[in-house]
Amino acid sequence: MRWLAVGLSCLLLAASAQEVQLTTDFSAPGDAVLRAHGSDHPPLVSEGGLQLLTGQKGENNSAAWPVVAPGSYRRIEAELSFRLDPAAHGFSLMLLHSNHFHSSGPAFELYKPMPLPGHPKPAAPHWDEPNLWGSFALAVDTHNPPTDDPFDAAGNVHKRPQREISLHYDGKELANAFCEPMLTGADSVKLQLTIEFVTGGAEVSVDVDGHAVYERHFLPHLLPYEARVALGAWGADGGTLRIDSLRVHWLRPAAESPPALTVEVVRRGGTRPAGEHAQSSYELLPEGIELERVLLHYRLNPLVKRDEWDRLGWLYVWDGDARYELALILTPFRMWGAVYEYVIDVTDFAWLLQGRRKLDFGPRRGFVTDVSFTAYRRPADVEPLPRVVGMANVWNGAAHFNNPASVEATFGVRRIPVPAEARGAKLRICVTGHGGTAEFKPLQRTVRVGGQSFEDTLWTTDCYLNPWRPQFGTWKYDRAGWGPGSAGRIWEIDLSALIEPGSELELEYIPETIESSSWDNHHVESQLVFYGG
Repeated sequence: MRWLAVGLSCLLLAASAQEVQLTTDFSAPGDAVLRAHGSDHPPLVSEGGLQLLTGQKGENNSAAWPVVAPGSYRRIEAELSFRLDPAAHGFSLMLLHSNHFHSSGPAFELYKPMPLPGHPKPAAPHWDEPNLWGSFALAVDTHNPPTDDPFDAAGNVHKRPQREISLHYDGKELANAFCEPMLTGADSVKLQLTIEFVTGGAEVSVDVDGHAVYERHFLPHLLPYEARVALGAWGADGGTLRIDSLRVHWLRPAAESPPALTVEVVRRGGTRPAGEHAQSSYELLPEGIELERVLLHYRLNPLVKRDEWDRLGWLYVWDGDARYELALILTPFRMWGAVYEYVIDVTDFAWLLQGRRKLDFGPRRGFVTDVSFTAYRRPADVEPLPRVVGMANVWNGAAHFNNPASVEATFGVRRIPVPAEARGAKLRICVTGHGGTAEFKPLQRTVRVGGQSFEDTLWTTDCYLNPWRPQFGTWKYDRAGWGPGSAGRIWEIDLSALIEPGSELELEYIPETIESSSWDNHHVESQLVFYGG
C-alpha cells in the first residue's frame, strides 16, 4: 500500500477557546496524509485542488488529517466543495474517533475481509458505506443502478436518479435519503454538514447547494468525541473526484455527558398464535430517576421457523385502561438468520416508562423479542427538552375501507381537553396502509383542528433505501406509510398556536375515499402530546 504526506494548505484558527477550525484550499503545504488502497494511483494535488480520484479504474483513495481540535465539542460544522464524475461510485466525509483510529496518520484499511478461496486479493474498501467503529460519517452514493427484476437484490426498481446521501454511526447506516440536487457533473457542488450534540444523541443537518437533505435528523447515542477528519472515495469503473475546498469548524467544548442507564426489560420474549395478544407486567426504568431522553431498543431475533412475509410488529404500554403504542415495526421480507434492531426515541412517553407496567409486543410469530430502554440525563451545557404535561390517544385501530362505518368510527371527530398548564402541543400520527389499493397507492389525507386544515400524502418513496437491504420479495416498491424492515413513519403537526389551556380541542382525520370490496385498511395509532413551559 502506498501513502504519502503531501503539501496541502491547512490553516488552524483558534479564535478563542470556544472554537477551532480546519480550513484547506489545497494551495499551500499542510499535514494531510494521502493514501492509495490497493492500486498504484494515489490522490494528487494539482491546480489548487485535491484529485481524490484521478480517473483510473479500480481506485480506492483516502485523505486524512491529524486531530486539530483536542477534546470533544458540542457542535461541528463542515463545508465541502467538490466535483464528482458520474463514473465514480461515491465518497465519504468521516470524523474518525481518535481512540479507535489514532490521532494522526493515514485513514485505516477499512472493510477488508479475508480473501475467498481462489481470490488473490480481499475486497477493497467501499467508501460509500463507511460503517466505522465509534465514528460518524456522511456518504455520497452515486451508484445504485436501476433494475427491472422485482425480486433481485438490486433496489432501484422505480429507476430513480442515482444520488443518495447516507448517515452512519458506530458501524451502522442510520439514515439514507435521495438528494434532489445533482451530485455529479462539471460544476462544483457545495455540501454543508452540521452536527449539534444534544442529550442522548445528535441532531444532524445536511444541505446540498441550498437544498436541505436532512434537517435536525436525530441520531441516537451519537455523543461528543475527539475526532479527526478524513475523506475516502472509490471508482471501480474510473471517474474523477476533485475536492476544491474543505472547512471543518468545532464550536463550544462539550461538558461531560452523564452516564446513561440501560435496563433490559424483555429478553427472548416468546411468540404466540396469530390473533392472540398477551399482556404481561414488566419492571421498566427505576422510579425517581431523571428521564431527559429515553431511547427504546427493539430487537427481533428470528427463529428457525419463521414467517417469510412482512408483518406488523408492535410495542404497547398501558396506563390503567389506556393503551399507548411506543413502536410500530414492519418485519423484513423473507430474510432468515439476521437480528433486526430498531432504536426509537420514546421521550414523549417517558412518564409511562418507570416502575411496573403492562406491555404487549409482537410480531405474533417467527421471532423472539428483546426490549430495553436507555435513559439519558441532560448535560450541563444542553438546553432541556420540552416537559410533557399531558397525553391523549386520538385515533387508534384499523379502518376497513370496504366498510364506511369502520372508517367513520376510526377517523371520526375527537374532542380532547387541554391541560391548564399546557403551553405547547404536538399531534403525532402513525398510519400504515394494507391491501392492494390501500398499500400501493398514494393517498391524500387531511387533519382538521378547529378551523385549520393540514394536508399530507401517505406515501413512502424510499423503501429501496431501507436499512435492511437487500431483501427477498417486493421490499423495494413504494408503499403507503411504511416499507418492509422499517419502523412506521410518524406525521407530526405542531398545534401550539391552536391550543387554549383549560379548553377543548376538536380534531378530525379525513382520509381519501377508497373504493374497496376487499380487505384494504389503514392501521392507525396517534397521540396528542401537551408540553409545559
